[in-house]
Amino acid sequence: MKLDRQPPFCEGTGTVIRARLGEIELADLLRTLEGGRKNAVIHLTFPKLTGRIHVREGKIAYIQTHPGPHLGEYLVRFDYLTLEQVQDLVKYQQQENPGTPLGFLALQQKMVTEDELNDVLHAQILEGLATVLGQQEGELVAEPPPIDASQVLLPSVTDTSAILIEALRRLDEWMRGKVDPETVLQLSGDPTRQPLSPDAWTVLEAVDGLKRARSVALECDLPEEQVYHLLYELKSRGLLMEADVRPQDPLLMVLADSNLIRRLLLVTLERYRYRVMLPPDLESAKRMLEHNRVQGVLLEGADLPDRVRQLRALPNGRFLPIWLISEQPPRGLWVKSTRVGHIAKPFGEEDLLEALSVVKRPI
Repeated sequence: MKLDRQPPFCEGTGTVIRARLGEIELADLLRTLEGGRKNAVIHLTFPKLTGRIHVREGKIAYIQTHPGPHLGEYLVRFDYLTLEQVQDLVKYQQQENPGTPLGFLALQQKMVTEDELNDVLHAQILEGLATVLGQQEGELVAEPPPIDASQVLLPSVTDTSAILIEALRRLDEWMRGKVDPETVLQLSGDPTRQPLSPDAWTVLEAVDGLKRARSVALECDLPEEQVYHLLYELKSRGLLMEADVRPQDPLLMVLADSNLIRRLLLVTLERYRYRVMLPPDLESAKRMLEHNRVQGVLLEGADLPDRVRQLRALPNGRFLPIWLISEQPPRGLWVKSTRVGHIAKPFGEEDLLEALSVVKRPI
């Protein structure tokens, strides 16, 4: 059943829409909200991910998917903020302004301009929207936003209809072909002899014959899936080919409670050619350790002593390098007995690379 009328709720009534995909199409719901200039929060549940869309006055103010990119990650990928600045901003948000959206707080603190914030919001909304529109099974719950909802609508936010068209076009492109994230590509043709889009040039400049496609994607200020499609197109046109030699990048595991820390570590480590595994919980991490040759683990969050002990109890975890990421160094007898390192928050690229220098790359 498609939704062709105003959603049966308005702000303050508490009325909720619950439906499975196919009973209500997400794109139709968003267009209807746009037509009525409605406010809503749409919660999405799919087999392999969850999502949340904030709609203000009919426009998409924010979208978050989990797993998926964080706004702070995009601020780093666009080189608008450093790793340290994003972590400090989130800490300030949690302590002083828990109700203020991260992007708007960065704008208030004059850390970014409005144009820069719009750049990262548009990129994140586009990637998140294309991702959820591509799901075939799932459920949605649309409800009025809480009275104290704080998502701020910037003046230049793209109309919902326009970004829907762009997201559906991107989704169609991605479905036509993508390279595998583990593929290593090298230049094989003269790109100056063919007309290329600015995005294609951005991707092409990141290809060096050593980085895997995932590392290339996370180095670019483009949606990850879009980079895989552009690499596919460049390969199809004879400008790229699979590399003759595939470097064996070290495999690391990141187990973090904070989605921001998880994503910042992923982006930074992949840029420096580390393969990264992101288990959702400790039990998943233990299973991954049993079946993969992991060369180091980075831990962040609660119950660190217990997590370390459980990992050390595994055959593959006895001598594994483990680093704890926290503001204060861990203390106690367990630190010495379990042989763990420490990376202080907020961390920067140099802090990570110095700590990981003990991980040797195969020659």
